[in-house]
Amino acid sequence: MKRRDFLKVSVAGAAAFAFSGLTFFSPRRTEAAELNITLVAEAALKTMIDGKEIHVWQFNDPADSGPGELTSGLIVQEGDSVYITVENNLYLPINLVIPGVLNDSSVIFAGDSNTYHFTAPAAGSYMYFDDYNGETGRAMGLSGPLVVIPADDPNSLYSGGPTFDQQYTLVLNELDDRLNEAIYNGQPYDMAEYEPNYFFVNGLSYPGTANDDDTLMSMSLGENVAIRFINTGLIISPQHFHGFHVNVASRNRKPEHTVVEKDTVAVDVGECVDVILPVTQSGVYPLHTHFVPGVTANGTYLNPYGGALIIMSAS
Repeated sequence: MKRRDFLKVSVAGAAAFAFSGLTFFSPRRTEAAELNITLVAEAALKTMIDGKEIHVWQFNDPADSGPGELTSGLIVQEGDSVYITVENNLYLPINLVIPGVLNDSSVIFAGDSNTYHFTAPAAGSYMYFDDYNGETGRAMGLSGPLVVIPADDPNSLYSGGPTFDQQYTLVLNELDDRLNEAIYNGQPYDMAEYEPNYFFVNGLSYPGTANDDDTLMSMSLGENVAIRFINTGLIISPQHFHGFHVNVASRNRKPEHTVVEKDTVAVDVGECVDVILPVTQSGVYPLHTHFVPGVTANGTYLNPYGGALIIMSAS
């Protein structure tokens, strides 16, 4: 299946899906399951939208990939018993953390592996990343999205929460090619000098974001669309909507008690923000960060390519 099946799908009436590491996983399971997933930490060469190649690190799921160009992404159901085996093919130690879920400090040395276990918690949007190397691990790309589906209603963000007709997971991050090359060459890099020059949604930059079913938001008039913003990067990402207003449902799984329609939603570092977008008009509109460099690629502004710009198409 195309990777749009990672949470770019109308859940109603669906029988089964193929999610990362979970073949034919159905959110409508009546019982919790035992899930076994493998993630391989590895070095890779990532081609930027302008053709430049940059050395990155990544968690790669050999069974499947995440949304867009991400090499991993996990979806489970509340109550599932989840085993994640991480194989470390890098040259330095790492670990795996999931804030609010998995705080196991077990270190995985180069060439070794470790199996982490947790019971899938309350429904919502989460992220996993390497914490052993601090900000450097995330800056190099060792992160991914985790989505937990409610056991009682897969068409809601959480039990008793807002319902939707379809949903998108949009992972926000960036990189500073000076850091990546310094790390690759074994040179020091001061994180105080971090100044990213490439920006991504689901590992893609515009126009790649407009040519990918996971990331191009294709909607129908009258729908309520859930958007899961997951900021695995190191800078705040204020997401600005043209044509629509959205309602923030939760931040890091904490429901918003005062719901106010917004055209800009701040997604802080390490934050997961779930919103509901009522599709009130047809047309094609941009969704982009209000951090101006975030819609550039190494200083080039959206012509012919750029950064973290998303296209919303409603009909």
